[in-house]
Amino acid sequence: MKKFLIKVSVYIVLLIAGAFTLQYILEKKIKQVNLDGQTWNIFSSKISSDVIISGNSRAADDFSPQILDSVLHINSYNFGMHGQPFPVQLVRFKLFEKYNQKPKLIIHSVDFFTLSQGYRFNMRQFSPYLHEDLLRDGLRKMGATEAELNIPLWFYASGWRLILEVFTRPSTPDFGHKGYVEKDLNWDGAKFDKVLSGDSLAAKREPEVVALFDSYLSYCKENDIQVILVYTPQYIKATEFTKNWDGEMQLYHDFAKKYDIPFLDYTHDAICNDITYFYNATHLNKKGAELFTLKLANDIKKNLPIKKKCVPLH
Repeated sequence: MKKFLIKVSVYIVLLIAGAFTLQYILEKKIKQVNLDGQTWNIFSSKISSDVIISGNSRAADDFSPQILDSVLHINSYNFGMHGQPFPVQLVRFKLFEKYNQKPKLIIHSVDFFTLSQGYRFNMRQFSPYLHEDLLRDGLRKMGATEAELNIPLWFYASGWRLILEVFTRPSTPDFGHKGYVEKDLNWDGAKFDKVLSGDSLAAKREPEVVALFDSYLSYCKENDIQVILVYTPQYIKATEFTKNWDGEMQLYHDFAKKYDIPFLDYTHDAICNDITYFYNATHLNKKGAELFTLKLANDIKKNLPIKKKCVPLH
């Protein structure tokens, strides 16, 4: 019996050691590849951008830092996150601020999904950084369990096929240009056609997230961080098909008034009427993103001068 218990104990120790080893290898590999268009190099302290673009996938796809930099003579970086609402965006901002210099300006992309709690999406991107308390707290709010956060490999338990993807994808340490990867895609309206055949789209809003966004804007104002809220173009039929649209837009206008910040609404721009600028109803393709970013940059240049404290590109 004693020998049996010793063998079992050895197996358990080897199993735990193996799990930690595989976890370490996976985390190292995930840092070397880009999973679903995410970049987490904010921990490297190498991003010296004084202007950051924040938001969900509409931020990730719709803003070209290269164009913003060339027109406004700034140093910007795109931190848009696919599928992530404001609570996760806030965690990303706090981590950026922890490991890098405080930004002078945040161009924050907002939409009908920003102020919701969101859902579990692409959780694997976070696995190498679970030592960060800020991130752990954010993941708990997204539904992550203590087992996922503390037991080796548990974070991957629901998707072992993804591990194969991590090991077969080539290393790409530099993600796009300053966080932006152009979407050189044509219009695909299949999913939106299904939406149009059903009930209206509904803007999603959670009171606790609204309060969180309010405190974020207050923090930026108190810390002399300039904020510009931007609602990027979307296909006009998506706007027309969204119920409680006016109420959602009014909320952003109220925030802008309360904190004396600009709110630039492009949902009725000419771009919105032409599907050649979109790859789906709510995301611009490369052509649309470049045209929109140029418009945005010129609007900021003409009407909303960036404070001189922003460091120009050299």
